[in-house]
Amino acid sequence: MLDPYTHIIDSKLEIAGITASAIYHFLIKTTDYAGKYGLVKNYVKKHKNSKPKKAYVHVPKEPGKSGQVDWKEDFVLINKAGEPINFNIFLFTLPFSEKKFGKLTLDKKQDTVINCLIYTFMYLDGIPKDIWFDNMLTIVDASKMNKHDRINDKIKQFAKDTGFNPIPCRPRRPMSKGSVEAFAKLCDRLLAYNNEFETVEDLEEIVNEFNKDINNETSQTHNRVVNEVFKYEKEYLLPIPNNKIFNSYLSNRQTRKVAKDSMISYKNNKYSVPVKYIDFNLNIIEKDNCLQIYDNTNLIRCHDISNNPFNYNRDDLKDILASDLLKNSDEEKIEQFIADNLSQYDNLLN
Repeated sequence: MLDPYTHIIDSKLEIAGITASAIYHFLIKTTDYAGKYGLVKNYVKKHKNSKPKKAYVHVPKEPGKSGQVDWKEDFVLINKAGEPINFNIFLFTLPFSEKKFGKLTLDKKQDTVINCLIYTFMYLDGIPKDIWFDNMLTIVDASKMNKHDRINDKIKQFAKDTGFNPIPCRPRRPMSKGSVEAFAKLCDRLLAYNNEFETVEDLEEIVNEFNKDINNETSQTHNRVVNEVFKYEKEYLLPIPNNKIFNSYLSNRQTRKVAKDSMISYKNNKYSVPVKYIDFNLNIIEKDNCLQIYDNTNLIRCHDISNNPFNYNRDDLKDILASDLLKNSDEEKIEQFIADNLSQYDNLLN
């Protein structure tokens, strides 16, 4: 009775953690199997225990041979104003020396990954021969998930231009990127900075200091200071390419989240946007002493870069006043309020 279905059961037994009950219910729902659960249970018990357990070989770590990439995703810290800041940390590790580099990001787009890799290579002043990536969609084409060559074309071209070999990790094989996953756990030390910072720039500086600290500590892997071992490994890294190659990929576009006061932070000063963008992640570019603010490709504001702590566009100021202090007031009353307080706002208006 069970023989016609054993090939299905055997294929399902390849799935880690699957139970006899799950397989039985799958057979009942998708085939004409009319036998009892006990038959399936006994077959699964016999064949599950007889299947050889999977193990893996520890590949010797070679200096300069490999690097590992992953994300610390959806990290949330609260700033001094009580506002939650949601961010990610791009993670890179050299398994031989355990040299680490983390970069704060507000998105995980492909251009962001490439920028982070460039910052990593500049930080290391070199490039490992192989770089292992988790199966992130910015690296791997979803349509090729079951194929050997899964790296998408843009990353493949970037790897060719900079000299490394991109390797996608096998799904559900955490041992292939154990060093960088240990780094992700180490990032939990940043939780101590809750309520200890004001802006995203402050957070970026905290992450930069974190990089310095962890690379001056002793690694449990080799029981030596990371930077001491890295001095030896660095000699085996590939040289970084000329600046033209990096500049052709490197974008000066950054991302900022709009705070509750309808402003974004840049270089420790704040710049206004319309109220409707509160809680949005907007792109910013500094160009010709102007701060250009985009919603995707749509330019919504251009502010002169200034040393003022608060910088308002006049329309944004009216929008902000109408949303709170002068709620339910008409435009004439809001304009009059600004005129009456012009000396207070004069230096803040762009």
